[in-house]
Amino acid sequence: MEMMLGFAFVCLLLPSFGLSGRTNLTIDIEDMEIERQLKLLNKPAIKTIVEENGDIFDCVDINKQLAFDHPSLKDHKIQLRPSSFPDELFDHISSLTNATSIEIGLKNGNVCPSGTVPIRRVSKDDLIRMRSSNLKQKKKMMHSPYNTNLQSGHGHTWAVHRTPHDPNDPDLYKYFGASAFLNIYALPRFQSTQFSSGLIWLVNELNSNQVNQIAAGWTVDPTTYGDSQTRLSTAWTVDNFMNTGCQDARCPGFVHVSTRIPLGTTFSPLSTYNGPQYGLFIVIYRDPVTLNWWLILGPDKEPIGYWPTKLFTNLADHANRVDFGGTAGNDDGFDMPPMGNGHFPNEGYSRTGCFEVLKFIDSNVKSRDVLYQDVFPLYPSQCYNLGDITATRGDQGTMFLYGGPGGSQGC
Repeated sequence: MEMMLGFAFVCLLLPSFGLSGRTNLTIDIEDMEIERQLKLLNKPAIKTIVEENGDIFDCVDINKQLAFDHPSLKDHKIQLRPSSFPDELFDHISSLTNATSIEIGLKNGNVCPSGTVPIRRVSKDDLIRMRSSNLKQKKKMMHSPYNTNLQSGHGHTWAVHRTPHDPNDPDLYKYFGASAFLNIYALPRFQSTQFSSGLIWLVNELNSNQVNQIAAGWTVDPTTYGDSQTRLSTAWTVDNFMNTGCQDARCPGFVHVSTRIPLGTTFSPLSTYNGPQYGLFIVIYRDPVTLNWWLILGPDKEPIGYWPTKLFTNLADHANRVDFGGTAGNDDGFDMPPMGNGHFPNEGYSRTGCFEVLKFIDSNVKSRDVLYQDVFPLYPSQCYNLGDITATRGDQGTMFLYGGPGGSQGC
């Protein structure tokens, strides 16, 4: 019952509404409702940081962040750090990848005071976009496709390497975490209704009504963020985004602990075609003691925050599927945007999208390489393509290339 009340809260934050034929009284009521919802989303700030790009981050009391508006987390005790880190996972990351690690977080040395966490402020314009595009948001969000027989359509498609899944025995394959180094790019000439991401997904798809998912990576998404900048983004759901979940911390759920790296922050510098490559090491794994799902970034293993196990039904124990790759689409269902860096994998490294140092994490918090026989490729649209899983440098990990220019839906 508490879980369902939490879901209802999420849905109430994002109702759709008409924008024409309204009286002044109706307009005033809707403006009042927007202001009420902004107060729910934006918790009181101890300190406010304004970035040069216009982003506003509020340093919010860690115990009063939006996460704890979820009914299942009312009495939740915050975990400030993981109980352990995956063995040897962070060793020599810089030497295993061909790219340079991006230093992300609040700019100009800014950091939130101890006991607070940086949360990107939701503006009135953000909320209006979220409300007016709510139905389309449900179609695209950051979800991984449920059916193994993946079909492109509805302005949304994928190019991913996926682990096997047996619908007759959904617990045959068990995963307790995954990681990769993602090269990160700018995507110019982006339309306001397009979106494109490079992500890691951990999924437990017990059935079509209980598709629990966690996703993390980079995205360009004007509908969510109001611009075409490349940003750190996450998402979660327990029903394939039909009624639950959201991106970043825009609904109760994700517990933020880092004082300097907020969700939704921008990346700089970015990789360039046939030039220097920059990226980020992303780790998602289940804490073996608390069973919370942690997000860790970079070779210095910075804990960003976690998704409490209480949020989930199936993922409370393990994932039965992992996807690595890209997703892209258009809310209006017309021209598809670029994926990766907008070039096909056959152009080679530094000229297309790339995932490096692919790893699985087991129940004992030990990591191992993702090998070509562990996954299979899915790319239903001719707009994009996917390279094979290959060795990074000898026996020092595996990688793959992905992406494409997009274009008309048929491409």
